[in-house]
This record gives sequence, structure tokens and C-alpha cells, in this order.
Amino acid sequence: MKDRVFWRIFRSVFLSFFALWLLLVGVLTFQNLDAKRDQVEHAMGSYEESTLKNCQLVLEGMAEEWEKPAILTNRMTSYDTAGAMGVFRLYDQEGTELARTPLTWGSFCLPGTGVYDHYLCFDAVLSEEEHVALAKRIRANPIYTHFYGTEGGLYEASDNERVGLRGEVIGVQEGNVVYPQKLVYYYEEGPVVLLDTDSSFFQDKTLTTFPFDAAQVSSPLVWSKDSPEQALALFRAAEGRIDSLLDGRKPGSDWTGGGGGGQGYARCGPSADQPELISAYGVAYHTWRLGSSGLEFTYGATFLFLLLLALRVSKRQADTLRRERSLTRAAAHELKTPAAVVRSYAEALREDIAPEKREEYLSVLMDEADRMGVLVCDLLELSRMEGEEKRLLPEDVDLTALVEGAAQRLGRSAEEQSIRVALDLEPVRIAGDRMRLEQVVDNLLSNALRHTPPGGAIRLTLVRWDRIVRLAVENDGEPIPPEDLGQLFETFWRGEKERARAGGSGLGLALVREAVRLHRGFCGAENIPGGVRFWVELPGGE
Repeated sequence: MKDRVFWRIFRSVFLSFFALWLLLVGVLTFQNLDAKRDQVEHAMGSYEESTLKNCQLVLEGMAEEWEKPAILTNRMTSYDTAGAMGVFRLYDQEGTELARTPLTWGSFCLPGTGVYDHYLCFDAVLSEEEHVALAKRIRANPIYTHFYGTEGGLYEASDNERVGLRGEVIGVQEGNVVYPQKLVYYYEEGPVVLLDTDSSFFQDKTLTTFPFDAAQVSSPLVWSKDSPEQALALFRAAEGRIDSLLDGRKPGSDWTGGGGGGQGYARCGPSADQPELISAYGVAYHTWRLGSSGLEFTYGATFLFLLLLALRVSKRQADTLRRERSLTRAAAHELKTPAAVVRSYAEALREDIAPEKREEYLSVLMDEADRMGVLVCDLLELSRMEGEEKRLLPEDVDLTALVEGAAQRLGRSAEEQSIRVALDLEPVRIAGDRMRLEQVVDNLLSNALRHTPPGGAIRLTLVRWDRIVRLAVENDGEPIPPEDLGQLFETFWRGEKERARAGGSGLGLALVREAVRLHRGFCGAENIPGGVRFWVELPGGE
């Protein structure tokens, strides 16, 4: 039952907190998105500048003209960050495309040369599904991005590298570019086939086998923080941004354009440092992925805090609900007896009874009405005190005089029962609510009086230890069962039957506990030789 109550409350509280957490996450994400957009735009500008410089060096370099397109393509790497992808294109002044960022690229060294002067062109050969499959194969074993062989090659085996024997690529050659149909790494333990495609590209074409002793393969699909499928979608979207910007036109030296919106943007125009070259780049991003980049710890920490807070609030609400239900049941039980008595005596008064009994019946009705009135007043008082921390009215209270006054008020009732009241009080002043402190002392004394047998004694002790004040009320009588000691201050708690017959509303000690809690103190009970001791400790005594 308790668990059902808690989990029902927890579901409601968690859903409310979760909605607020989603709102917070949304605000943080879109604030972060603006910063990430600026970061990507700055990075693309830096990439563009670096790429143009590299390409200019290639065009002005000593490489053969037929080699330069492949070299340029190999330099046009993509920009990738979590949730964003940027690609480049390069044009001459007449608008002729010189190179563009490849989806997958690579190069290899012929045996004994030590020069990566042969380039692998995958884009013209592989379908998108094959690009993704190749990327997944390399992601599963990143060592395949590079191959180093020793059999007739230039490399020696080392402890921290997996060095193979030789490599082999089979494909169509065009100058220094090879369109690979099959790519194999040979190791001592056996060959690894990195690529083997039946693409229609090779139909009616002559295949050539190229041995190599070193190779490298790369792709944004491999190194992206997104999945290969997500990275591919962003790559194509970035290319689409450039296509939409150019709209079939050839860029010229006087042509500058840019545009964006939604989930990406593009730019095209000549470079100030290399005016003979025209560059274009496109950027695409996934709004949520880019906006949430770098916030993973914040999301996790705030969600954990949300969960802990929901658990704490739910526990407190469940405890409150159970306490209220318990209080309701106990109050109904306590009111049931006097209500039954009132009804039975009221029914008797409606009958023709002897006049001498009428006064007796009316007295009983008045007593039971008073009993119910005390119970209701105590319930209201307890309800007010449970939420009263911020409404206390502290003042300088002479606690010694307050205890003496309470003992004096109790004196007549004690004398009637031949009960002796002894005081051992140190001079103590305390900052507190006088009315609540009087309530504490009165209820402890009333409780002691009810459970002290005729001829017994009640002893009050008030001492100060450093900054702690301790009030103890001891009474002669039967000890309390150990299993009941921890529950005496609970609402309507009654122990043994003979104590239950001692009278009272069952709320006196509960009121003591609440009043002491309001003063940030503690209270308890313990058995002593020949009786029971109730004690209260309050901070701030002088």
C-alpha cells in the first residue's frame, strides 16, 4: 500500500518536473545553437582560407598538370562537428570546377617509392550504401585507415603498430587516379578485404592490379560524431546548399553570393588572397544535434537532479499523505466513542426519564462535548504548527520562570493526588516563542501527572550545557515498553491499555514534538529506575 501511494505520487511529480526539464533543455539548446552556428561559421572561414592556400600551392607547384586535379581533390577535406557538416568546391576564374570535397578518398605508395602519388577515387564507383558499409567497416577497426607493409616495402615492424606484408588494389587507372574495384590488405594472419564491389562502373573497362606498401583511406562518414547514415545525409544536404546557391550558374571572378536559413547555408565567391580561385562551401546541420553539442553533461546532471528532487518531493508528499490518512483514521476513532455516548444519552433524554437522572445525563453530555472540543482544538493546533516555521515570534524568554509558573499551575491537581513536584532549575534565558514553550512545558507536566501513581513524585530539571538547554520531566510509575519509546510523540499514539485509560486527547506529546521542531530542537523519552523521563533539548540558551 505504501509503495503504491509513493509511486502514484512519483509519477505525477516526475511528469511535472520532466515537463519543466524539457522546457529548460529547449531553452539551453537553442541558446547553445546560436553559439555553435557562429563557431561553425568561423571554422568554415578558417578552413576555406587554409584550403585555398593549399590548392594555390598545388596549382603553382611542380606536379604534372594531369596530376593536379587528383591532388586538389585530396586536399578538399570536409569540416565535421557534432551535428554539422561542411563541404567545399573550387573553381577557376571562368567558373570551371577544379575539385570538390570527396565523400571517401585515399592514396597509396607503389612498392619502394615511399611517395603517396596514386589516388583512390571512391565516389565515382560506390553507391551510398557501399560508402556507409565501408565507413562502418573502418569504424569497427580504425587501424584500417592506414596500412603499412614490410614485404619489399619501406617500413619495419614496431611494437605499437600492426604492420602488414603488402597491399593490393584492383581497379581502373586514369593517370595517377585509380577507381578501386577491390582493395586488400595482406597480414601474416591472412588478408583483409576492405572493399570488393560489383559496381556497374567497371563494365567493359580494363582492370589493373596495383601492389602497394602503404595506403590511407578517409571519409567524414568514418570520423563524424554522428552515425554514418546521419553524416551521409548531412554531407548530401551541404552539397545541396551549394547547388541551390549556384542554381545552375557558373561562378565568375565578380560573382559573390551567399544564403542560408533553416538548417544550413552556403557561400560562393573569389578569395582576396588567391583572386584567381573561386571557392564555394555549403554547410548543413541537424538543429537538435548541433544545439545539444557540448551540453551532454549538463543534460545528464540536470536530469539526475530532477530525478532526485522528484524522489524527495514524492517521498515527502507520500509521508504527508500517509500521516494525514493516519491522523484522519485516528481522529475518527477518537471521536467515535464520545459521539456514540452523546447520541445514546441524547436519545435517553428524549424519553420520559426520572427528573433526578436528567441532570446526570446532561452532565455526561457536557463532559463528552468538552472532550470532543479539546480534541478538535488540539487537531487544529497541530495542523497549524506543522507549517509554522516562518511564523514563529521569537522573544527573550526567561525559561526558568516559565517552568516555575507551569509547575505552580499544576500544583493543586498534584496535591489532590498526593503527588510531590520537585524542581531543580538553573537560571536560563532563551530566544523563542513564549506561547509554544509554555505549551511544551504544560503538556509534559500534564502527561507526567496522568501517569504518576498517587503518592509518587514528578521531578523537573533545567540545565544549560554550552549553547544547549535541556529540560527533563521525570515521573514515578511503570516503565514504557522499549518498542513504544520511539513512537510516543506520534499523533494519537497510545501504548499499553492501562496507559490508554489514563485519559488525554492523544495529541499532547505530538504538540510537544512540533513545538520543539519549530525551535530547531529535539525531544525524546527513556526509562529510568522507578519511572520515565521525557526530555527536550533546545539551542541557544543563555
